[in-house]
Amino acid sequence: MKKTKKRTRETYLSRILVARILFSINSFLWLVMGGLFVYKMIEDGNGWSSALVAFFFLVMALSMLIAARIIDQRELWVYVTCIVIAVLNVLLTFVGFPDVLYIIVGLLDLFLLANLIPLKSHYVKES
Repeated sequence: MKKTKKRTRETYLSRILVARILFSINSFLWLVMGGLFVYKMIEDGNGWSSALVAFFFLVMALSMLIAARIIDQRELWVYVTCIVIAVLNVLLTFVGFPDVLYIIVGLLDLFLLANLIPLKSHYVKES
């Protein structure tokens, strides 16, 4: 395993903490957006389609919570999984309606990606 200096380890740990907080905030925001969106759909009389949309929002929120939970493990698959979840989240927020919550989530996701990308050397193990 790579040996890193104390300052570098502290920087990695602070970036991981910030990423965990951002994943948790994003999860909460996806639940709020999903609740509002599904409520509007039910008001319009969309029954089954609102159930599918609710499932989609729950999957996104749960993926964020899972990423926040596993980000402490020093494995390459954790790094790749967190990056993929963040990229998918960015892409899905650009597809969403031009609503204030989608813009906030998109900006948080871009900040999250900027925070996650420099952590690659922390997750890659030397043989």
